[in-house]
Amino acid sequence: MAQDISLDRENAQSGGPPEPVPPSQEPKTSQQKPREPIFNQMPTGVATLIGIIITAHLVFSIQNSATQAAALATFALSPAQFAQDISTGNWTSALAMLFGYQFLHGGTLHLVMNLAMLLQAGPIAEAGLRRNHASTIRIVIFFLLCGVGGGLAFCAFNPGAEGVTIGASGAISGIFAGFLWGAIGLARPGQAMLMPVLASAFVFLLINVGLAALARGFNFVPIAWESHLGGFISGLILYPLFARLGRPRAAA
Repeated sequence: MAQDISLDRENAQSGGPPEPVPPSQEPKTSQQKPREPIFNQMPTGVATLIGIIITAHLVFSIQNSATQAAALATFALSPAQFAQDISTGNWTSALAMLFGYQFLHGGTLHLVMNLAMLLQAGPIAEAGLRRNHASTIRIVIFFLLCGVGGGLAFCAFNPGAEGVTIGASGAISGIFAGFLWGAIGLARPGQAMLMPVLASAFVFLLINVGLAALARGFNFVPIAWESHLGGFISGLILYPLFARLGRPRAAA
């Protein structure tokens, strides 16, 4: 193995044999930064949401068919039932559907697809809320409210419909809107973010609203595109408000 040896100046001038400089005195090359664990950057709020969603799915999956049917009757969001609950003042049932449908999934594939989007967009969305202890509860509440917005949009576009919707995709659509806001807020000074953000928003709406509507219209896949649209719009509106809650107050 080749070894670099530095000459001692006095010995070199006197013709004496070169002496190696002790390792501690050798010039140091650029040091490599230690690699951080791959999950070191996982925000607490996103991890909490993932844990809740997976737990809810596992609990639902191990129930017998009768219990699953009862859970769907209680928590799956039906526009017809929701309208009836509102008209009769049954707010408990209405709220149970608006919040509960977000944690029911129609199988493992449905669950994995939603979690993949949450893993992609969630960390930036939470970082934009200034990652700290307070941002954990704020990202969870933000998630839930975006899901409510998605559910209300589904009911508004399908008044009186007997069908139901389940899944966290409406809430995660709001998280994606938070991801766009967060990317703008975390950008370096002078970094052009408007066009990339607009392009990302366009692609998201094209796939999750436009193509999803076509897929359901042709009876290919029953995707609640209305929930995606409502959750995304809710996220665009709510995220700046939630981000302001984390800003430190200026000293008087």
